[in-house]
Amino acid sequence: MAPEPAAGQLISDIARKNGPGVIDPPPDRQGRNYANFVCSAPAAGFLGDAVLHPGHDLPGMIHPASHCPLLVISRGNGRSAVGAAAYIARCDMADTRTGRSFNYRATTGLLAHCLVNWNGTAGDLWNAAEAAEKRSNARVARELRPALPAELPHDEQRRLVHGFSLWLRDKFGVAVHYALHAPSFHDKAEERRMWRERTSDQGNDAYLAALTDPAQTNLNFHAHILFTTRRVDRETGAFGEKTRELDDRKSGPENLLAIRQEWEKRTNAALARTGSRARIDLRSYDEMAAAGDAPAGIVAQPHMGPRVTANERKRASEKNSTSKSRIVAAREGVKADNDARWSCWVQLRALHREKARLEESARIAEERERARRQRAEDEKRRIAEAESAAEQRQAVEDATTLEVPRGDKDNIYAQAIAAVMSEGVIAPNDQDNSGYENEPEAAEEFEKEIDPETFTPPDLGEGNNFDPIVKPVKRKPPPGNFQRTRG
Repeated sequence: MAPEPAAGQLISDIARKNGPGVIDPPPDRQGRNYANFVCSAPAAGFLGDAVLHPGHDLPGMIHPASHCPLLVISRGNGRSAVGAAAYIARCDMADTRTGRSFNYRATTGLLAHCLVNWNGTAGDLWNAAEAAEKRSNARVARELRPALPAELPHDEQRRLVHGFSLWLRDKFGVAVHYALHAPSFHDKAEERRMWRERTSDQGNDAYLAALTDPAQTNLNFHAHILFTTRRVDRETGAFGEKTRELDDRKSGPENLLAIRQEWEKRTNAALARTGSRARIDLRSYDEMAAAGDAPAGIVAQPHMGPRVTANERKRASEKNSTSKSRIVAAREGVKADNDARWSCWVQLRALHREKARLEESARIAEERERARRQRAEDEKRRIAEAESAAEQRQAVEDATTLEVPRGDKDNIYAQAIAAVMSEGVIAPNDQDNSGYENEPEAAEEFEKEIDPETFTPPDLGEGNNFDPIVKPVKRKPPPGNFQRTRG
């Protein structure tokens, strides 16, 4: 099969020619929200059931849940594992080492949380993790923040995260604290109201239904998977040695790749289990471009961070606010360029595949025609080389490519045999040269001009042997006087 088109200079030229106007996302669904808008139908797969236009909906784009960063919580950055745990669990905790208290009870969006490989409370776990470290710049925890596909039901999301946490425990011997967070609402007041009313069954059902509505949320389901930097004994809960394989310059990237590949495998298996056609891809843009699965030149958008995101939300809530920060403008420029490249690449790939399909069809047709000619010559040879009339008759009956002349039924076999003998049989050594290009008489036959009204096909015979399929029928004129009269 022909290789996929390289999205290089040609795509860059088309992107510069068309500009970001090749797509036109809704104004309130920019950035990640628009990527989720492409995948807005829950449990229907990334492409859904509709055939999307490659220049607008970009069905070849990466799934928005293809995101699984690993972060390190270090004292050198002024962070605390207790504070991070309190945030993801939406509760209050006190750090016994520093005396600081963290309270996130008023923060909305907690769907589920659980501890793996630890029998106490979350506060006990992370205070023990802080106490196990002595250095002022020690790394006290690691955190994975994978995005969860909106196509997965809530129970499947929790099952996915819990199974992955068990894998982390078995792989590295660590204790894990995970939490599932809901996507953000476009209307914060509506989000707080529905959050308060979720205590009733009816309110909880309405809240969960609103989470999968792209008109109300950004569909950014995600998980926080917090795990220790030391191994924890399953029986005693004692902290042991550091997981240096995750810090080493050689083995660290290899283990990080293994973690990401395991998450991708489990997520895609969960999507397949629920019947969704959506799939995530955690490869880098360069790797996907090298494999022909993405255009070249795609770059990641600048990360905004929690502070910039909060400021932008506050600015968006203000009336008559049209100003944008530099990082937001940079993100929009990168996104417009990426979308243009995706659009051009998808269309070029579609044209390339159509060309390959036509070439393959022509090749198959040529092979079948060559095989038909070979079979016809073999059948003619069997008729010509038959030693008796019975063998010739049987060879005629077995032939599948022989054009039997029409006429008297009693003479049909004789006519077929005579036609074969008159045409002659190509010798086996000359079969490679049996094409029409080497048969001038056959070529001239198809180039002759004929009169459709007087032409008699060769298979119908000539003269007295002509036996037409349709015979003319004389019709009597209807009764009446049709003689012209002069007025």
